[in-house]
Amino acid sequence: MQTACPNCDLIIDIPAVDAKQVAVCPHCHSKLCAANVNYDARIVALSISALLMLLSSMFYPFISFSSSGITQTITLPDAARILFNYDSDLLGIFIDVSIIGLPMTLLAILIPLHLGLLKVLPYAIAKRLLKFTLALEPWIMSEIFLIGVLVSMVKIMSMADISFGVSFWAYIAFVIFYIAALAHLNRARLWDQIQPIKSIDEAQHSHRAIDNNISACHVCHQLSNDKYCSRCHSKTHVRNPHSIQKATAWLLTSVACYIPANLFPIMYTTSLGDQSPSTLIGGVIVLWQAGSYPIALIIFLASVVVPLAKALVLCFLCYIVKQPANKQTKSYTKVYQLTEFIGKWSMIDVFVVAILVALVQLGNLMSVTPGVGTVFFTAMVLSQMMAAHAFDPRLLWDSPNNEKNSN
Repeated sequence: MQTACPNCDLIIDIPAVDAKQVAVCPHCHSKLCAANVNYDARIVALSISALLMLLSSMFYPFISFSSSGITQTITLPDAARILFNYDSDLLGIFIDVSIIGLPMTLLAILIPLHLGLLKVLPYAIAKRLLKFTLALEPWIMSEIFLIGVLVSMVKIMSMADISFGVSFWAYIAFVIFYIAALAHLNRARLWDQIQPIKSIDEAQHSHRAIDNNISACHVCHQLSNDKYCSRCHSKTHVRNPHSIQKATAWLLTSVACYIPANLFPIMYTTSLGDQSPSTLIGGVIVLWQAGSYPIALIIFLASVVVPLAKALVLCFLCYIVKQPANKQTKSYTKVYQLTEFIGKWSMIDVFVVAILVALVQLGNLMSVTPGVGTVFFTAMVLSQMMAAHAFDPRLLWDSPNNEKNSN
């Protein structure tokens, strides 16, 4: 199989990969592909199991909160529904979509795809369906929501009695089955069912694609010397247009949101009629003083350190593309990959607030309401994800004088 590394642009002829092996770029050591093993039956079974568990988690009690003889029980959809009651519509929609809507859609499509649907659909419909399906994965945050639930439980266990309902255990099972299904997903094999990848004569092995004015499709990785990919018909570019400008714009937006996200309260806690605001740092301090050191450290890293570190790293990468590739470029590529991977994990605190708002509703005795800081924090995380997505890592390996970089 002939392809170009998506991180360094090296053209590579990948031989047949045996089971339990992976192909790695000899230039930047990025993972290119795994063995073309038929896991269709396993993925169908895991997807059906995950879908059944997700549906089960929506209709039964999720968590119960008891204090002073008063009990509040919520279901999974309540995490977003109660946010609507506090005029946090956009935040509620985001939570519903990211933890229920998108994973349900992805699983529902994966099942027929691995039962051979791509082979019988018309070509135009098949490629659009596959492009849509694979684009959903980065925005699904079910596993992050589950961690957020566990963190929120640590925050309030000292104040009240907590019990987990059937839906909570069903959701854990869903996350396990979902992750297992994605771990076996072979994107290259799905594209091959639509049309096998083709080699092009102009592509020279061990040369970079840009040197031959060849572009690699960012969707299906087919090499092309045309404006449109011959396999999925996506528009192709030697380099992502205005990559640095787009990444910088999203980065500046995230920095603009980071400041109010830390200054404004992310939630208000009412206890016996007294309302007290809580900022990101304030929540970390409370957890630390309560002796929950591991949880306090996780929240501090995910909500304070990681967003700031990501902003600094992306700024550095946008600057370093002006320099020629050197011995450190491979390390810069690894740093970018790590930055892109951990991007959405900063969303833990948003889900913590959503759970606390839904669960702690006992009137003046005790209640939690969302603060405007949560909106800024969500916008900051999403902006950083968009900045990482806009940045083209192949620019790190280009000569700064290469005019083709902007094509």
